[in-house]
Amino acid sequence: MTPFVPPVPVVPDPPGPFPPRTVAELQTIEQGALPYTIVNDSVDVGRKKIVRVAYVKCAPWQQVATLLKAHKEEILRCAQDDIDTIIIQGVLPQDTGVYSFTNGQLRFDRNVRLGSLTTKRYQIETGNGYESDSLRIVLTEQ
Repeated sequence: MTPFVPPVPVVPDPPGPFPPRTVAELQTIEQGALPYTIVNDSVDVGRKKIVRVAYVKCAPWQQVATLLKAHKEEILRCAQDDIDTIIIQGVLPQDTGVYSFTNGQLRFDRNVRLGSLTTKRYQIETGNGYESDSLRIVLTEQ
């Protein structure tokens, strides 16, 4: 008798280049976002807002897409001048602890100084950031 081997889930291809190299490429990936629920949100010291969202375990590009969608929806809820940093932390539905992310993280900084320029920066990590197959994406826009 042969042992039962669970089927390998099929991961869909990303709708754009992955990992993205520009903000425009990043935005094309958003259409693959998964449904999520907000677990909690809080405003921290230094005009920083942390939002934790729960969604199912998925491919790295789907994590990025879901985090980006949650970020865009959070931007619409925040007043432009009140918050300088928005952190969206993805967690697995069964693991909603308050100290770490397990399903990706997106950090958006509104007023990053690079020499004489002020830009917006996205720092995105997949998984928990420490896994061997985790990705880190850093993009800036003017």
